[in-house]
Formats: sequence, structure tokens, C-alpha cells
Amino acid sequence: MSNQKLKKTMLLVTLLSLSACQKVETESTGSSAVTTASSAETAVATVSADQYGVYSEKDQQEAAEETATILLGESTTVEGEGVTVKDGTITITQAGTYSISGELKEGQLVVAAKESDDVRMILNGATIMNSTTSPVDIEMADKVIITLAKGTSNFLTDRRQAKSDDDDTEPDATLFSKVDLTINGQGSLEVVSDYHDGIRSKDDLVLISGTYKIEAANNGLKGNDSLSILDGSYEIKAENDGIQSSSTDKEKGWIAIDGGSLSIKSERDGIQAETDLKVSAGTVEIEAGGGSTSSSDTESLKGMKAGSSIQINTGKFTINSADDSIHTNGSLTIDQGEFNLKTGDDGIHADETLQINNGTITVVESYEGLEAADIMIEDGTISVTSSDDGLNAGGGSDGTDGGGFGKDNFGGGDYSITINGGMIFIDSEGDGIDSNGTVTQTGGTALVSGPINGGNGALDYDGTYTISGGILVAAGSSGMAMLPSDSSSQASVGLYFDSSQKADQLINVADTDGNNIISFAPNKSYQHVAISAPDIQKGSGYTLSVGGKMMTDSQFGFAPKSDYQGDELLTVTLDAVTTSISQSGETVLSNQMGGGGRGGGQPPR
Repeated sequence: MSNQKLKKTMLLVTLLSLSACQKVETESTGSSAVTTASSAETAVATVSADQYGVYSEKDQQEAAEETATILLGESTTVEGEGVTVKDGTITITQAGTYSISGELKEGQLVVAAKESDDVRMILNGATIMNSTTSPVDIEMADKVIITLAKGTSNFLTDRRQAKSDDDDTEPDATLFSKVDLTINGQGSLEVVSDYHDGIRSKDDLVLISGTYKIEAANNGLKGNDSLSILDGSYEIKAENDGIQSSSTDKEKGWIAIDGGSLSIKSERDGIQAETDLKVSAGTVEIEAGGGSTSSSDTESLKGMKAGSSIQINTGKFTINSADDSIHTNGSLTIDQGEFNLKTGDDGIHADETLQINNGTITVVESYEGLEAADIMIEDGTISVTSSDDGLNAGGGSDGTDGGGFGKDNFGGGDYSITINGGMIFIDSEGDGIDSNGTVTQTGGTALVSGPINGGNGALDYDGTYTISGGILVAAGSSGMAMLPSDSSSQASVGLYFDSSQKADQLINVADTDGNNIISFAPNKSYQHVAISAPDIQKGSGYTLSVGGKMMTDSQFGFAPKSDYQGDELLTVTLDAVTTSISQSGETVLSNQMGGGGRGGGQPPR
């Protein structure tokens, strides 16, 4: 199935209702009683052109008139054709629609139809358990569609014990399919696998709707060629990956999430696509690898991971991961969404380009917040807390595919950070904004409450930092302090303090007429602050104040044109595009402050 075909024309589909007679009967099946549905209904979901998964109209049809009924029990009974029963194994041998109910305490349901046959199964209150093989084994058909009947609960349990971690003899899932598999319906399905995967298709796996609870000794959901989720509720606990697509074919190995609610607790990656991961909507909660306080040098413990690319249109994401919360070896684009990320490594990592067009991104805990070879921010609200760099433009992925810190390969290459809009707040122990190449800012607001130690700076770049628009306020230590480059078209001023200023101490800039331009209260102590704003211009005079009170509502401790009340510290006239001054108002010359970083008017490194 071509990945280029994931976008498709809107299907104008309506709810259809087909009535068919189906008898209601209650029979004893050992210790349980089963009631079959009183009518068969067909419902078709709506698919939008903005969705990424592949959902045929056939996939969306929740049920059709049954051609046979299977009542599981100590003596399984069948009404209709196309089914054989032998020694606890029920085999479907031809195309048709089969309603399955009852309880099979030790047995197996097998689909062995013709390669051209479509087989539908309605799980209508069915329980199947097996201790020697897969409870459901789909061996042959063109496509199999399983409908979870409305109002029913269904259970599949694989009690096999794996002899070793790599013991995956097929059928190696509780619900196993060698062909395309679709599951839809309004009922529920609980899957337990002590052996290997929960639900697996060796071709395409499509999930339209339903409520799922899956516990698996390996992967929770796996579609080798692809995996599409349109809607539904999923609670997954997996000893390997929560959701996985593993084909290395560049046209396959992708995952599409177009809705639904996913709660995943995985010992390795939460969601892992060998090629592309695309999300158009949905709610995703992931705990991967034990969370942000865990680590591994050999295992991949990421929240959401893709080998080629990640595209997120919108959605709500809460991720607590030992390794990167969101990771791709290629490029990553976020158009919209709400993100709450905790990680032992990077909050969001892309080997190539990370582009954020909008959304609310909160990196609560990280080693590095946002990392990519090129970071482009167009809009949105971004808050990053990091024990190292906040924004880092560097190159390369982890030396292993596992957790671990500081393994990125930064040798050579052109790297960049571009800020065209948005509200960005960085609380970093390392560098706040760090580029192994250039930084370009044309708009937005970038606020840094940077490092306390002198070995890092609120700003750190190897090329140039050119600012032509937007607001920059970067507070941190003075030892490696930098300003934007003097090639910028917008003026900047840097202020060195004689001693460290306490956390939450306000900084205010006003023009000589008393009009406040910006107020900012860094949430950590600082000894240097770099400031640039459109209203700060070369040749004009400005009043700088420290302390006092801000009466205006603030965001991240910042407000433009605030109602500020405080005592003036000093007045300075900006004679150059970049101006560095001491607390007493003297111009800072090279080596005068004992260190500093590159940038206009700064002491050299």
C-alpha cells in the first residue's frame, strides 16, 4: 500500500441501517450463558481528506447479515455453512459473515478460506482461551473484518509461556493474521498475551472503532505493513512497543492515527513506525521505558518514534519517556496540538528539520528541550525546561538507538534556528538557545531564564544571530554571555551586573519618555541579560530598571508595554546596533568583564 496514497478524497458516507432477522437464544456453555444480537446493523464512519490512514468503505461497515452462527462451548454448535469443528478448533473455510458468541476455555478459531475470499466475523460476546497456540489464527483470506457487536464484551487470552525473549514462533499473537485485518464496532475487546504480541497483522492492520484493553508480552498492536487508527479507545500495556509497524519497505512500515483515545504503557517505545508516523487528531498518553527517571544505553525507550518522518496536524499528547518523547531520524512537522512532555533525554528530536507552525508545547522535564539540525518556529506557545540546552541546533541521532545522554554527533554541517513567531520560554541549566550554526529571528517572543553556571550562556551560536523583528530577553550567567550579531537590523543591549541578581527580580526597559517597552522576571538568578525589541532602536536613549513591581498580567513572567513601578538603575543611549554596558553604565570592552561570548560588543571567547 503506497504511503503517498495516505491522503485521499473525502468519502461522503452516511449512516445506513439494514435490518435482518436473527434469532435470540440463550444456551448453557459450561459456566456461561450467551445472548446473540437481535438485529444486524450496518454503520459507516466518516473519513475526511485531512486524515492519513487508509479506510475503505468495506472497512467501515460494522456488520452485515450473518451467513452462519457459531456458539462456542464444551460442544460448539454451528448453524450455517463454511465452518468445521474438530477437537476444539473451529475453522472458517469460505467467504461469509460469522456471528461468534459463547466461551471456549481451551480452543482456537482459525480462518482458512480462499485467497480471494472476504471473511467477516462478528464477536458477539465471545471468549476464547488457549495455552498452546494463538486463540485466533487467520491463515488465509483476502481480507478479514472483525466487528465488535454493540454492547458486548469479548475476551481473547493466550497463556503460552515464551521460552526466551526471541521465541516468536508463528502464530505469535493472541489475535494473529497473515492477511489484511480490520476491526470495527461499538463493543469491547480485551486481549491478553503471555507469549508475544497482542493483535498483529503481517499485512495492514486497520482499527475503525471499539474499546480495547491489551496486555502483551511483546507489542500491543502491530501491523507489519501499516497500521491505521480512525477512532476508538485503547488501553495498552506492552513489554516491548505499545504500537508498532516494522516493514523496512519505504512504501510500508507507517502508522496513521486519525482519532481515538490511546493510553499506552510500554517497556520500550510507545509508538514506533519504521518509516512515517502521521497524526491528524486524537488523544495520546504514553509512559515509555519507565518514564523520565529511567534510562538504558542499549534499548530504545522513546514515546513516539519514526524512522523517516513525523507529521502532527493536531491532537493532545501527554508523554513521559526515558528517552526522547518525540523522535524521528528524518523531519518532523507540528501544525497544531497540545503537548505535555517529560523525558530523560530530548523533548522533541529530529535529525533533520523540526518545524513548529502552531500549538502549545510544554516540555516539563528534559535533558535538551527541542533538538534538530534545523529548528523553525512559525507560531505557537512553547515552554521548555531542560537540564542542558533548551533549543539546540545540532546534528545526528543517538550513537545507539537507546536512551543515554550526550550521544549526538555534532561533527560538521550547517545548522540553524529560525524564529518567525510564537511565544517561547526556556528554563535551561545549559545554553538557552544554542546553534552550532546560525540563529535568525524575524518575529515572536523568545525568553530565556538561562544557566547559573559560567560555563554556559543564555545564548550560544557559532555563526551569527541576526534579529530583524520580535522580542528577545535572555538572562543568565555572565561568563559566556552573548548578544545578537551586530549585522542585525534590530538593536540589542546587554547588561552585566556586578553581582548575581536573585530569581524573579524584574528587569524593565522604558524609553526616555517613560513608556515601558518590556518587563521580565527570570525565574532563576542571573548576572547578565540580553534584550532586543522593535521599540529599542540605535541612536535612542532608554532607561533600565531592576526590581520594582509589574501591575500588568504576565505570561512566563513577561509583559510588553507593562504597567511597571520601580526605581531607575541607569539610562543608556544606544550608539551601535549592539551595546554592552556594566551596571554602572560603562561600555564593556573586550576582556573587561573577564570572559563572555561572541556577538556584537561582547568580549571574545
